[in-house]
Amino acid sequence: MNWKDKIDNVVKEHLDLQIRKTYDQEEAFNKADNKANAQLWIAIANLSREIFELNLKLKYLEKKQKNKKIKNLKRY
Repeated sequence: MNWKDKIDNVVKEHLDLQIRKTYDQEEAFNKADNKANAQLWIAIANLSREIFELNLKLKYLEKKQKNKKIKNLKRY
């Protein structure tokens, strides 16, 4: 039995997605001495990039919301 078969289906979907995304960098991790380790670091970097992009979007939306509140206050 494969270890991935024991993972909750919701988590497994995310795992499979991260594994597929690492293959965008397959040429790089295939040149590593420890391919599995390199693939994990690529997955971590991909997640880090996603978090960074989400934080940028969140900051943008927070700023927009704050500006909207200020405009509404100025009306009164």
